[in-house]
Amino acid sequence: MPTFRCDYDISGDLATPSEVAELVIEASSGASITLKNKAKDENGVATGLHAIVIGNVSSEESAETELSVTLAEQLDLLTFVTHSRFKIISPIRLVEWEQNKVQRSFRFFHTFDSRYPPDHELIQGYIDTVQELDASPPSAFTRIALKYFRLGLIETQLEEQFMRLWLSLEIIAENITAKESTPFVCYQCKSNLQCKCCGSEQTRPPLAKQAINDLISKIVGVGAEEVSKRQFKCRNSLMHGGSSKGIEAETKMPFSEIIDELGKLTWHAIMSTIPLKEDGNPLMFGHRDGEFTSKNYVVSVIGTFEHTSDSPHPAEDKIPSGEISVTTSFREPTIN
Repeated sequence: MPTFRCDYDISGDLATPSEVAELVIEASSGASITLKNKAKDENGVATGLHAIVIGNVSSEESAETELSVTLAEQLDLLTFVTHSRFKIISPIRLVEWEQNKVQRSFRFFHTFDSRYPPDHELIQGYIDTVQELDASPPSAFTRIALKYFRLGLIETQLEEQFMRLWLSLEIIAENITAKESTPFVCYQCKSNLQCKCCGSEQTRPPLAKQAINDLISKIVGVGAEEVSKRQFKCRNSLMHGGSSKGIEAETKMPFSEIIDELGKLTWHAIMSTIPLKEDGNPLMFGHRDGEFTSKNYVVSVIGTFEHTSDSPHPAEDKIPSGEISVTTSFREPTIN
């Protein structure tokens, strides 16, 4: 397997002491992670960490993704040990890292948010709708569901985005479901189960899964069973240590589309609990055409360079470096 080095920009709550140039984590997989402080600000404080990850990968095309997974696993452990936050902001560059190799490939990266710059389309109609919903008013549990809906859209890690939206959906389902106990049902004949001694029906409190299934059925109608099965498959996989790639392979659907589907379900679920006035003002909803998934785009410049010294690898100042900038321009719309 080829060996590559990838540099990453890291934010976190901890930096190394000034007398410590770097710290190295030797992962059990054979990869190494070197952590260094980034440049200091005007107050002499390190602004974050620079991570250098070296390891074997399947190919150059997948190297950055594979090494970011390696880095994330070690940051998971570092967070657990220190009780502090560490987040991978973006990849910086990727370099072929075979010992004593002369001709080496490299890539520079630039990561940007697909929704930046913001659209100039926050107009009065949305504000009027906010005031109309606030005056309805939403219940206490709907307010909480709204909070997690917003946090779900803020989140940039797709697995976390799904779980926050799911929590919002589950809050609604649990609170609109009748609290009466329901009977245990035989899996074969579907009859209610009874006690052998006294003949009384055996009951249980309503299950969260059934409440969510019922809610999805009300929202979707025809085809609800397939949607519910897919959403629960995703939820259960993430809760038991699965990955987005595994979910995509099992559901035959891109993970981003599953999140968009959940976003629509959650929006309709929340909306169903807000008591609007029949003679209220016209409402304005939506702007993204059903797109809820956070998306970052990564562009790269690919090139090669030569390492001709006797050392196994080039010195830092001999590795090509550069910056990529992306400029987005648009004409601000005119509001009539």
